[in-house]
Formats: sequence, C-alpha cells, structure tokens
Amino acid sequence: MITESLTITAGAPGLRSLIGRTVGLDASSSARFSQLNDDYVDVFVTTPFEVIASRRVQGTCSRDGAVVAASDLLEALNNNTAEVGAARDPNWAGALPPKTGFQERETLPVTVVRELADQGQELARQFSGPLGPPKSLLDQTVITIDGDVEIPMRMIFACTSLGLIPGFSASMDIPRHLRVSTVGRWTRLDAPYGSVYRSTRLGLFV
Repeated sequence: MITESLTITAGAPGLRSLIGRTVGLDASSSARFSQLNDDYVDVFVTTPFEVIASRRVQGTCSRDGAVVAASDLLEALNNNTAEVGAARDPNWAGALPPKTGFQERETLPVTVVRELADQGQELARQFSGPLGPPKSLLDQTVITIDGDVEIPMRMIFACTSLGLIPGFSASMDIPRHLRVSTVGRWTRLDAPYGSVYRSTRLGLFV
C-alpha cells in the first residue's frame, strides 16, 4: 500500500481551514497534490458543487498528482504530521487544470460576489430539497465576461462555503477582489484564500 505525505513549511493554517470546511460539506471528498516546483504545492479538493477548489502551500509532496482522502489530510494537518495516509488515486476521475497558461480576464469586487452569494442562499433556503440547492440554481449564470466567460452560481457558492472570501473583520492587507482567468476549457476564480475551478465541458473532469 502506498502511503502519501505532504511536508508543509508555510501555509498550513490556511490549508487546514480549507480542508476542514471541505470535509464539513462532504465527508467523502478527495484531495489531490500538484507539485508546482521545488518549493510550492497546490492542494486541490472536490466539492459537492461540481467544481474543484485549491489552496497553495510552501512545501513538498510525496508524489505529484497523488490523491488522498480529504478527511485523512485533515487529520494529518490537525496532528502536525507529514504522513497523510493511503493513496486513493481512483477516487479522482480525471485530470487537474493546467499548471500554467491561465489568462486573466476580469477583476471583480468581493462585495459583488458576497451580494450574489447572499441572494443565492436566500433562494436556496426557499427552494432547496433534501439534497441541497436545486441544480437549476447552481447552473444559473450570474456573471458574464467578454460575452464568452460565464461564472455560474455554483462557483460563487463554492467560494463562500469554503471560506475563500475574507470576512469584514479580516485585515485590510487582505485583497478585497477576485480575479477571473481562463485557459482552454477551464475557468478559474481566484479569491484571497484560495481558488475555484470549473470545466466548461459536460462533467467536471471530462
């Protein structure tokens, strides 16, 4: 059995926050490591919103592309240990977004995203069933950029549910905007505390 590891030299508290919220939303979620260079790792997670999210830390991982249970990663982070647990590569059905090549398309004030999220959550409370917000609400396009880049409500929900947007009490040094970037079939929404990615093809990982 392959045992994966993630050695973090900076950024552990932020990653712990993201993974904690991820597991809170979906106890069966997966995490995947992407080693960018000798110094940084992007940690991606699955979400119930059919988008993936990520947080960057300084450090190294046992294997580029390794998949682990997000719950195992959270336990390792809470225990301050590098050993994460068993590899679970089959749980991640597809490729990650490209490591490079994204082109910035627009910058959005964080207040706009907050207002959209508040509106969406109010609608979700009115119309949600036992499985959460209706798919029609999640698929609703709430921002269009240059006529061809569409940001659906599911990306907004992911940002707010995972705590990627700073609260009102956050330091003023924290940016108060989000960046929209694209490459190929992928759209990326960069928030101050992490990023959300969506594939524009049918199915997240196709």
